[in-house]
Amino acid sequence: MAKYRCPCCRKISPNTLDLARHFIGQTNSVHKNWLKAKGLSYAQLIRWQVTEFGNKGYDALAEALDKEAAKVE
Repeated sequence: MAKYRCPCCRKISPNTLDLARHFIGQTNSVHKNWLKAKGLSYAQLIRWQVTEFGNKGYDALAEALDKEAAKVE
């Protein structure tokens, strides 16, 4: 089963939802700049996560990571 590597650091996650959780937990400029380059807002993802039902913030980021994150074996 493929795993996913964070496009900003060496973190490897079993799926993109777990990688999204990692990403939201990072407050450094490297991760935030990657989000901005992909048209996503760190603040908006956090807002969705705490105000919307379900995992809207994580799901939106996981969708982007599914397209962008490198798969590793």
